This record gives sequence, structure tokens and C-alpha cells, in this order.
Amino acid sequence: MATSELSAWDGCCPSQLKIVLLGGRNCGKSSVGNLLLGKEEFVTRERTTCSRRSGAAAGRWLTVVDTPGWWCDFGVQDTSALVKREIVSSVSLCSPGPHVFLIAVKASSAFSERRRRAVEEHVALLGERVWGHCVVVFTRAGGSGLAGAAELVHAGGEALGWLSEKCSRRGHSVDLSGDAGVAGLLEKIRQLAGENGNRVFEMPESLSRVAAEGQRGAEERAQRRLMRVKEHRSLMRERLQPMTDIRVVLVGAKGSGKTSALNTILGRRCLQPPGRTARCQVGAGVVFGRRVTVVDTPGWWMNYFADESTAFDRRELALGSALCPPGPHVFLLVIRADRAFTETHGRAVREHLRLIGGERVWGRVVVLFGCGDWLAGTTTERYIESEGEPLRGLVERCGNRYHTLNNKTRGDGFQVRELIGKIELMFAGRGDHRHHEVERSVMEHVKVKMRGENERAEERLMRKERRRQMARSQLERLNPLPEMRLVLVGGRKTGKSSCGNTILSEGCFDTDARTTSCAEKRGKIRSKVVTVLDTPGGLSLTSDLLGAPSSCAILLVVNVSSSFTGAHGEALEKQLEAVGGQMWSRAAVLFSHGDWLGDTSVERRIESEGEPLRRLVEKCGNRYHVLDNRRARGGGAQVDELIQLMEETLAEERLAALRGGDRMWRSVQEPDTVTLCEEDLKVNCDVTESATCSIQRTGNCSDGADAGGQIVAVPAAGGRAGLTLLGRDTLVSILASVLSGRNGLRCAAAGQQGVTAHLPLFFPADDPHRSLSRNGGSRVRPFSPAHPTVLFILPQTRSRAPTEDSAVVDVHPLCHPALRERTLRRLAESGGLQLLIDQWGHSSLEELEAFIDTYFEMVWEKTMGSFPTAEPESAAVEEEDEVLSSIDRKLSKLELLDEIRGDLAKLRESLERSWMVIQELRDKSKGDPNNTC
Repeated sequence: MATSELSAWDGCCPSQLKIVLLGGRNCGKSSVGNLLLGKEEFVTRERTTCSRRSGAAAGRWLTVVDTPGWWCDFGVQDTSALVKREIVSSVSLCSPGPHVFLIAVKASSAFSERRRRAVEEHVALLGERVWGHCVVVFTRAGGSGLAGAAELVHAGGEALGWLSEKCSRRGHSVDLSGDAGVAGLLEKIRQLAGENGNRVFEMPESLSRVAAEGQRGAEERAQRRLMRVKEHRSLMRERLQPMTDIRVVLVGAKGSGKTSALNTILGRRCLQPPGRTARCQVGAGVVFGRRVTVVDTPGWWMNYFADESTAFDRRELALGSALCPPGPHVFLLVIRADRAFTETHGRAVREHLRLIGGERVWGRVVVLFGCGDWLAGTTTERYIESEGEPLRGLVERCGNRYHTLNNKTRGDGFQVRELIGKIELMFAGRGDHRHHEVERSVMEHVKVKMRGENERAEERLMRKERRRQMARSQLERLNPLPEMRLVLVGGRKTGKSSCGNTILSEGCFDTDARTTSCAEKRGKIRSKVVTVLDTPGGLSLTSDLLGAPSSCAILLVVNVSSSFTGAHGEALEKQLEAVGGQMWSRAAVLFSHGDWLGDTSVERRIESEGEPLRRLVEKCGNRYHVLDNRRARGGGAQVDELIQLMEETLAEERLAALRGGDRMWRSVQEPDTVTLCEEDLKVNCDVTESATCSIQRTGNCSDGADAGGQIVAVPAAGGRAGLTLLGRDTLVSILASVLSGRNGLRCAAAGQQGVTAHLPLFFPADDPHRSLSRNGGSRVRPFSPAHPTVLFILPQTRSRAPTEDSAVVDVHPLCHPALRERTLRRLAESGGLQLLIDQWGHSSLEELEAFIDTYFEMVWEKTMGSFPTAEPESAAVEEEDEVLSSIDRKLSKLELLDEIRGDLAKLRESLERSWMVIQELRDKSKGDPNNTC
């Protein structure tokens, strides 16, 4: 960087000052220039080129150069090459250079770290030594009490403090609605020029030369492109035949302006509330005598490739063509003219358009530049050539077809008429104006798949609501938690920090930089102290991060705007299971970027995304919530609902803790003998380390069932003797274990077939409804409204007494139908069964009866009970498959966890082994003349 002593300023006038205005868009820098000159010299609107104005002010001659603004929160890599080149060229407009650069900052907006980096990167385009000529100008439009620069810097935080220090604490405040502060600003400018010895800032010759050459080359290429376009159009006009029906599909990245383009083309006002287009929308109208149908499609993130977009968005993009049958004539690819267009953006466009129709789609694509108002006086051709090879290559791939649309001048029909003319020129000489062919078979397949997803989504929502109703009933027995700890877990760029800020209604966590260490913040939500722990992406949990189990919940943050693969799911499972698999009972899925959903439900997105996401949600017990981090913060309804959900999540574990067991209910005193019914069912409890219990039938039942039904209870938690009522998940897991043969189901040799079953049983010692005798004294009722219990009785035809070292009983598994019906009836009459059904999600009594019938008849009888007569092996295999299919359906009907399906696989192996044993027995019986089986 070189600076030079300025001995004479433009005609040897020492009172002349040269100023360059810098700043982000809408920061008020053009208004600052008007205040300095004392008149409206600069138009306060978008510009892409520098503008120079001069005038006298306070006895001095001022030359002021206004530059194009950049997006305040975007780095220099997101700013178009056209703007960056103009910022560098601003120095040449006040040769030999400016005395002062004024950096405009909007005083009413928070100056974040992201904005600080944007200022640093854009000012750095002029070189590092430019900071010695900079003054920060805080702008404000109206209002009472104009705060001073020092006060604003002190209140602005670390980022604004850095900018102030970079400019050697040179700052000033101005009111754009009047002249307050203008005189002081001119004095600050004069002082800075004096401190620099009245030397001006000069650009390095290399930077100036590169900028000048780039600008000259862009102008020449733009002229050649425009000439080629005009020649082609002139040739095509000779073959032009006006179209009466035009079908258009709009495609492009999120925020590119597709919906605004639809409204501009059809000449109507926006009928939809602001927000993202989540599903395809169709509009139609008559435009300049043509019937025009326009389909708006969901956009993608500009830097996301096709496999990073959600499955739902990819499918909607492909379905857009089917919404204007028999197919669209043209695809308008909408690209923002006020953003940089990089090679990453170009690849994203190519991959997403491939979803529509492969390579053949490019013959029908027209590039439509949105935000045309930003170009102002700059031609579209100059913008294309200035931006670089990625945009030039895309335009060439589209056959040099492009158009610019200014959505802010919707009443101007000329730009729409010109667009229709360009579309008609595409089909000049084609005769029938053939449209893009839609593969009907593929579309029908997709629609069938979507209907299935919709049905599963509704079912998931119903299951979620049933579970929450049950959780709320449990929560009513507990006092509200005075405080809660929420641990945010997830990968990078999932939005954990933003979710933390939304929950606490403050900017507690830094969202401008990558989270590299755990950060913990606390706030108050509806009289509850809530602590939020933000963790780095991919961090495995440790026990010291969780805190007290009764008040700590885990939120697995998933970005709903991007795809969720098996790798994502495995990473989250690894993070959570580092502290043990029991953490899933405290976890819920928190979907960030909720605004991405638009008018679609999160359940539909879960079902469409695929098995990895569905598996994660199921492992969390179908607990999930959506946060829209763009909505106004302040502890709104979405945060209140999240806190309620997590309190419901912790309710079951809190109840378990109160009852003295981990995930189990409180155990009771161990009864030695309990008479269960008037038919003399006798319970003998062996109070050993395993705390097992056998129930023996000692009397006669009127239904004539065989005597000797027996059952074994599961030991109490913590190694204590006694009996325990288990929760639903534990009960189901034990039942699955029994059926799979993993825990207590076995076959003995011929003539000694038996089963060892470990099933839960509960005998409340403090129940006021005492009706059965206990140890010959007090009577205990095993089923009561306070303690619903399920009881399974397995009568036997052959039995043998347990050995001294065994606490279990082997029984013949044939379940007598009359005794089973009597047992179910007795459960129903006592009220215990219905309460159990309610606790399990309001299933019907018939469903539970069918479940019991299936397992006790089909599994017990066909696997190890009454064997069928000799029959062809193929028929037996078909019958076995039918049994397994029925079991699978019943398990799905009761919404069991995924591990039970693994148990079914083990059961299949057990059934196959059993069938082999049966075949061997049959073979032996054929060769034994004394056999009577």
C-alpha cells in the first residue's frame, strides 16, 4: 500500500475532502452522503455501480462516492463479483484517492459476530492499511435521544468493540431524519485527514490494474453475448408461431424468488402468507391472450447437493411436472441476481434438475434472474460475465436463454410480455410445441407410496397423542419439576445453538461460529428454572454432563431441512449410548429449522425420509418436537409445549424412583402362601435370591380344566425378595423373551415336553380391597384399580415336582380354552384387565384377548404341545410360516419395540429346531411297533 502527500487538491484548494461510503445493504450510507452534501444527490435504492457526487458543505468542497452494499450477514464469498469489483474501483473515482472511508452501521440492529466478519472481509478488499482512514458512522432514522458512539460501542458487545478498535475508536452518530450530528461528523472527517497529514489513501497499483482489466473484459464479453442473443432471436422470429397454451414449472433454490415470479407472471398479488413453499403450488390465468399455467416447486439450499436435500423435497420437485398435464413446456430456473453464484451452487442446480428428467430437461430450461431491481442500471449480460465461469457455463448449457424479472414492478407488463416472447421463440419451427414427457408409471408409483406415508403419518400422530395422554395421567400424580436440565446432542450444522437460544429466549449461544466446547446457560420458563447444555457436534455424552436423572432430559437435534441417512442415525446412537442404553427413556428428537416444513406435518416428513429417521424416533419412544428458530423468541407456545413434553418424558422414571425401583414399580412384602380364588389356587413363594414364585392349583374348577396350572414371577428389582409389577416395556420384553426361548422356554425329550415361563406378577400389600387369604390370615386381592396386573395361567396334563435346586416348574403347554376364558373373565370382572388395557394405550379388550389366544394356542400347541399327524413336509412349512406371520402382525398391532422382532427371528430358529426334533420322533415312531402316539 502506498500513500502520498497531497500538496494541492484539485485546483490547489486545501479545503476539499474526498469521502467513500462503505456498508451493508439498508444501513443508510446513501442517506449519510445526502446529509453531508445537504441535498438529495444519491437515490436510496439498490445499486450495483459506484456513484459520485460533489458539493459545498460547511465551507469545504466535498466529493462523495457511494458504493454498492453487501448483505450484512454474508461473507465476501457470498457477494457477487460485480459488487466486489465496484468496491475496489471506488478509489479511482476520487483520484488520487479518498481521505476518509465512512463505514455505516445501523444503530438499531444487533451487531453480531457474523456482521463483524462481513465488514472486515469487504473492507479488506481495499488492503489492510485502509483501516487508518476509516470512521464508523452509526445511523438512526428518527426517535428521541441520539446515543453517542461511545455509548453504542459499550452496549454493542464484543463484535462492535472490535470494529471500533480497528478504526482507532473513531466513531460518530447521525440522525438520518434530520441534520443532528452532521456538523460533528464533518469535524471528525477533518480531524482524521489532519491526523494523516492530509495524505489520501491510494490503492496498490496491482489491485487497481486487476480491477480495471476485469471490468473491461466483462464489458467486452457482455457485448458479444448480447449480439449473439439478438442474432438468434432475429432468426427465430421468422418461424415464430404464437402459443395459446403455455405450461411453466418454476425451479430453484430456497429464497430465489420463485413464488414472487409466479405472482408477477400471472399479474396477481401474493395470496399466500410469507414462508417457504413446502409443497408444489399451481396457479393459472390468461396472460396477453395465452392460457398460462405456472407450477411453483419447493426450493433447495443453495449449497446442498441433491442427496443432501430431504426425500420429501426431492419427490415434490419431480412431481411438479405432473401438476400441469400433459406436461410442462418450459422450466424456469430462478437464480438470485444479488448473490454470488459459485461452482457449488452450479453443481446443486445440475443435480436437482437431473431429478426432473435427466439430461433431456436442459433443452427446456430458461434461466430467470430474480431480484432484478438490484441490477438497477447494470445489464444482465454484464452481470453474467462479471460473475464468472460457473454462471456463464450454466447459461450456455441452457442454450443462452435467460431473462430478468423485477418483482417490485409487477404492474409493468413489458417484462412479462418479453418473457412469453422468449418462451415462444424456444418452440419456433417445432410445429406442435411438444411438451416435456412425464413418465406416468413412475408418477403412479410415487403417488401410491405417498398415500401409504400419509396413512402411517396419521397413525404415528395418534400413537403420539395416546402416549402423551397416558404420560399426562402419570404426571398428575407428581408435583411439577422446579427445575429441568436439557442436553442438546447432535451433529454439526443441525441448529443446536439456535435451538438453545429459542428455548431460553435469549442469544445465549453463539450461532455465528462452530461450537467447539460445551456451553451451559440457564433461564426461567413459566416459573421453572431451565438449564440448557449445548454440546459440540458429534460429542459423546458422559455421566457428568447429565446431572440428576430425575430432571435431566436429552434432545437429539435433527435438521429437518436436510436428509437423514443411516450414518447420521448411527452417529447419534453412538453419542447417546456412550453413557448406556437406558438414556433412550429420557430422550426425544428435536427437529430444528421448523419453518422448512411449511404447511406439511413433521409426521409426514418422518415417514418420507426413510428407515434411519423412523428408527431414531422409535428408539426415543415416538417422542419428538419441532422448533421454528425464526419465530419471535420469548418463551412462546412452541417452547412451552417442548417443556411439557420433556416433563412427561421424565414422569415414568420419577414414578419408578418413588416406588423404589429402576424402571419398575415398588415391590411388596413376600407372602408365603396366597389363595387366589375360591377354586383354591395356591401360591407358594420361594424367598430365595432369585425371588421366584410358583402358583399351583390345588382344588377343582367347575369348568373341568386339568389341575396343576403353574406360573413363575420375576424377581424384584435390586435383588430384593418379593413380587413386582412391571411397566409396559418391561412386561413386553419379558413376554417376548419367553416366546423366543431366550429366557425360560425349552423343549425336553419325548414324553417330557415342558415350558419354563418367567412372567410378571404383583401382589400389593397395602391394597384396601382385600378378598383373598394370605398365609391363612389376611386376604389380598391381586387385581385392583390402584395396581392393575396381568395373570397368565398354564394348566398342565403332566407335571413333575421341581427339584430342590430349581425354582421353576416344567409344565405341559396345552392351555385349556375353558380355563383361559375363565381367567380372562375373572380379570375383566376385577377391573384389572381393563385398567391394564388403558395403561397400554386404550387398546380394546378383544385385541388383548386375541393376543393371548394367539400365543397360547398357536405357539404353545403347535410348537411343543399336541403335534399334528404325519403330513407332507411342505404343508407343515406353510403352516409354520402362517403361525410366524400371525405373530408378527400381533406384535406390530401392540406397537412393540424393534428388539422384539429380533426375538421373533430367534423364535423362528427355535421352531425350526423343534420341527427337526418332531421329524426325528416321527421317524422313530414309524420304526417302533409298540409306539402308540
